[in-house]
Amino acid sequence: MALGNMYKEQSIGNTDTPLQRIIKVLACLLVFVAAEAHAGKPAALALDVSGPTTPAVEPFSELETKAPIVLDAETTIEFLHYKSCQAVTVKGGRLNFTEQRYLYKGGKIVSTKRAECPKSVALSGASQIGGVVLRSAGGGKSALKVTTRPSFVLVGPKADGFMTIRISQKSKLIVEAKLASRVFHYPKTAPTLEKGQSYEVTLSPAGGGKPRNFSLKARGRPKKNALTLIRVD
Repeated sequence: MALGNMYKEQSIGNTDTPLQRIIKVLACLLVFVAAEAHAGKPAALALDVSGPTTPAVEPFSELETKAPIVLDAETTIEFLHYKSCQAVTVKGGRLNFTEQRYLYKGGKIVSTKRAECPKSVALSGASQIGGVVLRSAGGGKSALKVTTRPSFVLVGPKADGFMTIRISQKSKLIVEAKLASRVFHYPKTAPTLEKGQSYEVTLSPAGGGKPRNFSLKARGRPKKNALTLIRVD
């Protein structure tokens, strides 16, 4: 009798019709799409943070849509808004973003100024939020076009996992430096990259993991505060 009851219970658990199974699959898909629609997207880059915020914001971290930030009364944040290419400094209040603009209330806008629009690229395998995908080192169409003294900011979930950056040309080392809080500013003492020349960039992770490589090509003269965002997932 126990075996008969067990069999009946198992049978009852598998009585969905094909139509019911399709409906369940569609319901799961709708939940997934709704979750994606509410997921935040990168909208700005925090350039400087002075004071506590909720949630905590670090310099050179990305600020996402649908993720409000509350600043203490004396806290200031300077951020670079991707869509408008504006550098904005606010003090206190509540900050939020949509894909098109920033929303701010309850505090003071200290300054607003035009800024160099950041170039956004993604290493192969990373989410392509904007710009192009850098597939490998070796020049060609996938080479990143930069100024002769570039500045990089690593963004994305794995941005904190890299420790050093090397720029070389045909095995000749040009620059090697530690990444400070995901940021690389071209050293003043390093030789300027030659316009029109191609170089290889190596990002080395902390703990001896697999390096990530891509090519760049020097094009124009350096621009003040020009940043290239490199997305690493």
